[in-house]
Amino acid sequence: MEVVKFALVGIICAVLVVVVRQQRPELAVIVQLAGIIVLAILSIEYMKNIFAETDGLFSEVEFLNDGYLELLVKILGIAVVTKIGSDICKDSANSALATVVELVGKAVILAMCLSLIKTLAEISKGLLK
Repeated sequence: MEVVKFALVGIICAVLVVVVRQQRPELAVIVQLAGIIVLAILSIEYMKNIFAETDGLFSEVEFLNDGYLELLVKILGIAVVTKIGSDICKDSANSALATVVELVGKAVILAMCLSLIKTLAEISKGLLK
C-alpha cells in the first residue's frame, strides 16, 4: 500500500503544478521541486533497506569489495538526478538546457566509470592469457 501513497503524492503534486502554472507560471517549477523533495524524503527508508541488503549480499565477491558497489550506487544517483533535472528543464520549455544537463550527467558517469572499465579490461586480459 506504500506505492499508493507515493502515487497519490505524485498525482497531487502534478495537479498542483497544473493549477499553479495557470495562475503563476513562475512558481510552477518550485511546486514541482517541492513534490520531488517530498517523494525523495518518503523513499529514504526504502533506500536504506536496499543499501543494507546489498552490502551483505556482495561482501563475498572480491572485486566488488574495492568500492565498485558504492561507485555503481553513486552512478545510479547521478543518473536519477540528471533525469529529473532534464525533465524539469523540458517542462519549463528549455529543451536545449535539458540536453546539456543530460550530456553533462553522461560525461560525469563516464568519468566515474573509467576505473571500473580499466578493471574489467584487466580481468578480460587475464582471462585471455
